[in-house]
Amino acid sequence: MSDRKPLPRPEEFAFWSDETVRVSDTDLNGHVNNGAIGAYCETGRADLMNAVAGAPHERGFAMAVARVAIDYRREVHYPGRVRIGGAMLSMGNSSFVLEQALFVGDHCVATAENVMVVLDRATRKPTPIPPETKARFLALAPMRKLD
Repeated sequence: MSDRKPLPRPEEFAFWSDETVRVSDTDLNGHVNNGAIGAYCETGRADLMNAVAGAPHERGFAMAVARVAIDYRREVHYPGRVRIGGAMLSMGNSSFVLEQALFVGDHCVATAENVMVVLDRATRKPTPIPPETKARFLALAPMRKLD
């Protein structure tokens, strides 16, 4: 597609997670299945949330995924490792947008945009992001280099 954003570079991300490609991640075409790419994104997302806000049972609030959009940029094969970079794209009152890029070596193989909503544990309704948590999330803004 010609309307896609340019591929991100590894140096643009401050937060990283790693995944091992499993045989069970592959499909009949011999490459990693789209569902496995989604699972890699989930791992990176969960690792980032836990690092910033603590483990789910330790938080005074819950977080839920409202939207995930994944662009598959290049095939991934077994065996291998995938690095998942995470950065905050935008922050609202009770929601934020997390950007992810998956890399095999220096090659970007997928990008994802995730909309997350912070919820009150009792009411399960959107609630403001605590200021200290917001500050930690904002510290993970993309490190874009202006050309």
